[in-house]
Amino acid sequence: MSIEIDLARRPCLVVGGAGGGIGTAMALAAARAGAVVGVLTNLEEHAADTRALLGNAGTTCATAVVDVTDEAALVAAIAELASTLGPFRHLVNVVGGNLADDYHRTAELDMVSFDRVVARNLRYAMVSCREVAARLIADELTGSIVNVSSKAARGTPLLASYSAAKSGLEAASRAMALEWGPAGIRVNLVSVGTVRTPRTGEDDQPEVAAMIPLRRRGEPDEVANAAMFLLSDLASYVTGHTLDVDGAVGFGQPGGDQVSRFSRRADVRARFADPGAD
Repeated sequence: MSIEIDLARRPCLVVGGAGGGIGTAMALAAARAGAVVGVLTNLEEHAADTRALLGNAGTTCATAVVDVTDEAALVAAIAELASTLGPFRHLVNVVGGNLADDYHRTAELDMVSFDRVVARNLRYAMVSCREVAARLIADELTGSIVNVSSKAARGTPLLASYSAAKSGLEAASRAMALEWGPAGIRVNLVSVGTVRTPRTGEDDQPEVAAMIPLRRRGEPDEVANAAMFLLSDLASYVTGHTLDVDGAVGFGQPGGDQVSRFSRRADVRARFADPGAD
C-alpha cells in the first residue's frame, strides 16, 4: 500500500515561497500534494517565476509582493490572498536568515541589527500565524502550520541575534500548539542545517560538508518533504514538535575521518549556521 501526502485542494500559504530556494521547493511540494497555493515574496520577478512554476504544475496559485517586516502590509497581503483562494488551512513560514551586516561578536552587538534579524525571523512569523489561525478559529476550521527554524536556535557564535530569533520562534510555536490545539490547529517546525540554495550557494562546499555526518549539504526538496508531512493528515497527531532536517549536524561533528581543518574558522562556522531559508 502506498502512502501519499494529500493536502486535498486546501489553500496553503507559503510566506517566502519564491527565489529558487527552500520557499520555492515548499510551494512546489504543496502544489504537487494538491493544495491551492498562495505565495508571499518581496520581489515581483520572483512572484512571476513562482506563478509560472506552479502553473506548469497544474495548480491554482496567487501571489502578492510584500515586505514581511511591515506588519500592516503583511496583514493586508494575507487578507488579499485569502479573499482570492479562501481561508488558508495550511501555512509555511520560510522567510529568515541574516544579511551580511548581521554577523557580530555578541560583545559588540548592534541593536539595530538585532531588531532587523528578529523582525525577519520571528516577528513576521508571529503576525502570519496570528492572522491565519484567527481566521480558522473564527470559521471553525482545522488547519496546520509549519515554521522553518535552524540549528542555530541552540546557539551559534557570531549569530546571537539569529539564535535568539529562531529559539524564540520554536518556543512561540510550542505555545501556539498548546493554545490552538483545542481548535484543531497543529503547529510544528522543521529545523534545518545548511541547504544548497541560490542565496547560500549551490556548490558542494567541502569544508562545510566535512562537518556534517551525512557528508553533504541538504537540498531544498528534502526540507519541503519534511514540511509537507507535518502539514498533512499523516501527521494528524503531531503538534508542538521540531523535526530536525540537518543531516544530523545538530548532534555534533561526525566520527571517522578527521574533520576538515577549516571547521574551526569563524567565517565558515557562521556561514554553515545560516540555512538561508527563503
